[in-house]
Amino acid sequence: MPRLLLSGGGSAEDSLLLDQLLVQLTAKGPMVYLPLALDPQQRPYASGYEWIGSVFTPLGLDHITMWSDVSAKTVDDLNPFAALYIGGGNTFKLLRDLKEARFDQVIRHFLHSGGIVYGGSAGAIICGRDISTASLLDRNDVGLEDATGLDLLQGASVWCHYQPTDDQQIRSFAERLQHPIIALDEKTGLYVQDDVVLAVGFEPVVVFHQDARRTFPPSSVVLIS
Repeated sequence: MPRLLLSGGGSAEDSLLLDQLLVQLTAKGPMVYLPLALDPQQRPYASGYEWIGSVFTPLGLDHITMWSDVSAKTVDDLNPFAALYIGGGNTFKLLRDLKEARFDQVIRHFLHSGGIVYGGSAGAIICGRDISTASLLDRNDVGLEDATGLDLLQGASVWCHYQPTDDQQIRSFAERLQHPIIALDEKTGLYVQDDVVLAVGFEPVVVFHQDARRTFPPSSVVLIS
């Protein structure tokens, strides 16, 4: 029963409904936080851990462990936790680090074993089919050549920090990639359980195809295909 939560990348106030849902699903933890998308030269991982605590401790989830290196982490290490939170930052660095450590396989196993994964911004984008949708906001300074994500969304890719002015660019990506793109405003997100996708937040979720744009209001079922 894979359960996946994806946030468009806004503030704690923006993602409140999705965060509350995570706390409810996990019965208040425990949770692992991955800060790997951050550049530790510009923003230390410790600052990310402080931020995640400031978001979830007021909601009652205060058993949070940070892993700043997953190179030696296995399924057995992750299994005792109720949830894995993959934070935002540079999407290319994040995917590179996960693939080099083969932690992408650990994430898949965790999901299919009943664990819950929450992806915020970059953490949400890597759950899609292709992370090149992040290329307008993130630089590929790590030289990642394979932009294939975890592909957990029925073959769709994810666009975060969505604004209506992005529509033409998203349509161009949909045409080039030849698959749907789910656009998440900073005030909205997704909850995926098995094959059911729900819009969770304060703004609609928008799904782009090559020749169509469909809008799904909060609390509605999102149709991807």
